[in-house]
Amino acid sequence: MPTPMQHELESLTISDGVSYYYFDSGDVPGKTYTTLVFVPGLGFNGGVFRKLFPLAAAHRLRIVSLYRRDYNPTTSFLDADLAGLVSRTVEGQESFLRTQAVDIATFLVNFARKQHIPLAEGTSGGIALVGWSLGSLHAHAVVAHLDALPPSVLSDLERYLHTVVCHDIDGVFIGIPKPPGFRVNVEFWSETDVEKRFKLFHEWVAGHFPHKNVTLGSIDDLELYKSPDKAHSMNELSPQEFAAFTSTKTFGTSDALILSIQVDVFKATTRRAIFDTTLAERFMPNLRVRYMCGGASPGVIVWALHEFRKCLADPKPIYGPDAEKARDVKFKFQTEGNHFIFWDEPEVAIEQYIATINL
Repeated sequence: MPTPMQHELESLTISDGVSYYYFDSGDVPGKTYTTLVFVPGLGFNGGVFRKLFPLAAAHRLRIVSLYRRDYNPTTSFLDADLAGLVSRTVEGQESFLRTQAVDIATFLVNFARKQHIPLAEGTSGGIALVGWSLGSLHAHAVVAHLDALPPSVLSDLERYLHTVVCHDIDGVFIGIPKPPGFRVNVEFWSETDVEKRFKLFHEWVAGHFPHKNVTLGSIDDLELYKSPDKAHSMNELSPQEFAAFTSTKTFGTSDALILSIQVDVFKATTRRAIFDTTLAERFMPNLRVRYMCGGASPGVIVWALHEFRKCLADPKPIYGPDAEKARDVKFKFQTEGNHFIFWDEPEVAIEQYIATINL
């Protein structure tokens, strides 16, 4: 069982009826520090990053880990909030992502104002927004929908937010198709029992994938099947302990609806975030976007990131005739760590995040 940590859940109201809960490693007295705000992935709440907290101050970091909407005690979605997803229309799904982007951006600004965190100076001070796994979609959406922010929020966000990091983003969320013949995770998505499906998903995504080489981008160097010889991350926890970091209910409801968003919507979000020169010139042109993946993360994730990097040179075939690279984008293919490196090797994870932010 992980050692209990002296951090209490805090809350911040961002609009009428919507409050985000989060853990906060705290101020770093007497030093200029950078605040890393983590947005967690599918089925997991902000508690999953808590092993990073004791390491933060020594690296001049403040770490904040959000509980996304529908992860108790953050405000649950109402039926009206999910109507756009349920409609299965492009307009409805885009509206949902835009709303989540505005909410998260508003949280960043309200937190910065309330806590009086240092302003951004290059990659020092300010905020780096880190989306992990499904949380990367939310981070991407923030970049894509800067034009939806109220002027007062946008002006302050520009003073604080200098970098957005997408950690182990799944290719579908950036419009990249799966490798030909890839069917490794079909069994758990076809499982009708939600608890069994989440268990199968966790055992797969938290496995260790022994790649030959993660930096070259060849599918032949990547392992699509997890190692049977090494236990998956968080396997040491009892079911009760594991439940403290997860929500099977949200995994099977609102998160499942997010996964059902049409690929054209994910492409449009990515186009707005990375390949729209008009938006990038008008809204936070100096914002940096970084992508990283683990050295033992699922091969399909590593492969997709390489495919996305290739798109920077010629994005038009996937992202449309007007698409061209519009933002400062860089990639970090880590040689260590799986999808849960922040749990298994928090010291290494901190170094990886710092290196990625400073690219």
